[in-house]
Amino acid sequence: MRDSADDWRGFDAGTIPTKESTPQLDAFLKALEPANSPKPLRLLDVGCGSGRLSRRIHERGFSVLGVDVNEAAIRAARSLASPADAAAHWLRFQEADFAAAQAPRLDAGPFDIVVCQLVISIIGAIDNRVNLLRHMRANLRPGGWLAVSASGVSDTINPGYARLYAADEPLTGERHTYFSRNERGEILYATHHFTADELAGLLAAGGFGEISIATERETSSRRPDEAAFFLYTTCRA
Repeated sequence: MRDSADDWRGFDAGTIPTKESTPQLDAFLKALEPANSPKPLRLLDVGCGSGRLSRRIHERGFSVLGVDVNEAAIRAARSLASPADAAAHWLRFQEADFAAAQAPRLDAGPFDIVVCQLVISIIGAIDNRVNLLRHMRANLRPGGWLAVSASGVSDTINPGYARLYAADEPLTGERHTYFSRNERGEILYATHHFTADELAGLLAAGGFGEISIATERETSSRRPDEAAFFLYTTCRA
């Protein structure tokens, strides 16, 4: 398996794939919005890229720390950050690797909510996914919420994915893991597609409870003319 951290550290910050429409996350956060609260809830956005989603969440009333392994993306995101004196309701960004074995040291926390959009599908092998969940749980207050989305196994609705799974399994060593490539066929990063049971089991093993998973048929993040399943999960520490 490739070193996904190296893949993402060197990725062009302006082309990091992201989903601009997040209705499932928006509905989840709406139910938790800190209306009439004396202090904003603290939210951690893991894999924030250039910070657009973090800023949207901040505008809803949350104090937000966005973290990403890509230094250039964090530099770009910091142009969106709150002034240094915004002590009550802040937006901050920090470079951090949540897939590494060593726990990241953050500038804030513990958090009431952690958001992680599709990152668990693109950070490499199972050990990296376990590290990601372990570090996110460690940064949540007891009873805090995690909202994590993942790419779902999609071969039943998209024969292109069936071909990718079969072609790359000898290289990745894992079923439903393939290499995302650019137009020239060069490998960009490894992508894993989850079944709902697989994702639920990983979360439960990581110490999360009250696990709820919704499966939605949408379009592929990098192939907007192709169908794909996405898994939208909420759970508690």
